[in-house]
Amino acid sequence: MSDVQDRLERLRKAGRLRRAGPRPLPAAPSPPPTPKPVAPTEPTPDTETGDLLDLPGMEEVTNRYGSYLLRTIRYDLGHWQGNTTLGDLLAVSADIPATAARDPQLAGIDFRRVAFLDTETSGLAGGAGTIVFLTGVGAFEDDGYVVRQYFARNPAEEPAYLDDLNTQLQALDGVVSFNGKSFDLPLLRTRFLLSGLTPPANDLPHFDLLHPARRLWRARLGACNFGNLEIHILQHQRRGNDVPSWLIPSLWFRYARGEGNVSDMVSVLYHNLEDIVSMVPLAQVICATFAGEIEPHPQDRVALARSLAAQGDLAGAESAYRQALDAQLNESIRIEAMMGLAQVLKRQKRRHLAVEFWETLAPMLDSQNIGPQIELAKYHEWESGDLARAAAWTQSALVRVQAWRPGYYRNQMMAELEHRMQRIQGKLAGKAGE
Repeated sequence: MSDVQDRLERLRKAGRLRRAGPRPLPAAPSPPPTPKPVAPTEPTPDTETGDLLDLPGMEEVTNRYGSYLLRTIRYDLGHWQGNTTLGDLLAVSADIPATAARDPQLAGIDFRRVAFLDTETSGLAGGAGTIVFLTGVGAFEDDGYVVRQYFARNPAEEPAYLDDLNTQLQALDGVVSFNGKSFDLPLLRTRFLLSGLTPPANDLPHFDLLHPARRLWRARLGACNFGNLEIHILQHQRRGNDVPSWLIPSLWFRYARGEGNVSDMVSVLYHNLEDIVSMVPLAQVICATFAGEIEPHPQDRVALARSLAAQGDLAGAESAYRQALDAQLNESIRIEAMMGLAQVLKRQKRRHLAVEFWETLAPMLDSQNIGPQIELAKYHEWESGDLARAAAWTQSALVRVQAWRPGYYRNQMMAELEHRMQRIQGKLAGKAGE
């Protein structure tokens, strides 16, 4: 038996541990900010004789559809989850999520009025036959952050908890999730409908953290799964008995059939709880990065600049690109930053400032890329009036295209460049005859 189990057994014998009733769990004390503490591990009931009702904050709830288990845990706003406290998100400007998610519907979102939501299901592929046996919902309430975990011990209990979950969601004004737009919310809507319940409005503001996370960190981190982001972005390491997502459906089926043990479900509940709590600092870091309030990795600045440019924030994109280029970058990322900055300057009609980047890029890029040569030819023909340089850059592009593999694209590009060269040479001849 582990140390945690020993302690739990001693508390039982001393009469200090009993099944949780309907009263909410007292707020957990805030840890000191230095050193930043890790989240507490879960007490684990005995695998043979324990009961999930022995977990802190757990109660059995009965409503018109039957019974289910509800676990309620309250955190202080000063609770550290990795390198961020839960309350830090409430200081984020209400307009930043719309920028981060590229979704105008999120403008003015109030994080005190949203549900941080994550589900655990009987299958990872979704579909009408997939049971949502556990839904965790986090919400800011009064001076804390409260997580409620709605848990069905078997398929028959799912409608009971969905009824009460629906009531909570209907009272809130939006949703924050991680891949919830594609998975959690559509699946929950199906389960609500199959249970005869009217689901929350389909057009609620929804801040799905997966998409801005990918835009910011995929180039540097590769995989942007939730666990990877917890470790590398939040610097948060889970300390409880966690379980991988792919294993969760089979563990629950065994438990529902009476073949599994309680400790498996404790691990599943811990996994879901950590997801719900870590969503808060992840949302904060994403928003603070887009707001320019934290110092990102130089490579992340390039990704941030690309995202800002795509939204039309050219001033923000230019600033991010320039800051990235002031740092140490490998050659491929430096090339990407120079190309992005040149494009932003062009869109701002400041091509004269983009010239130095195009000139630097022209010899650096492989022979398939003639973008800088074409941009320089255009600039010198139409803006600087230096027709000799326009002709030289056009010729440079022609030399590269001539070496391309024969085909439609090569023929089309050759025709365009030859036409450009003829026009420039005509202008040069006319100028010489003046």
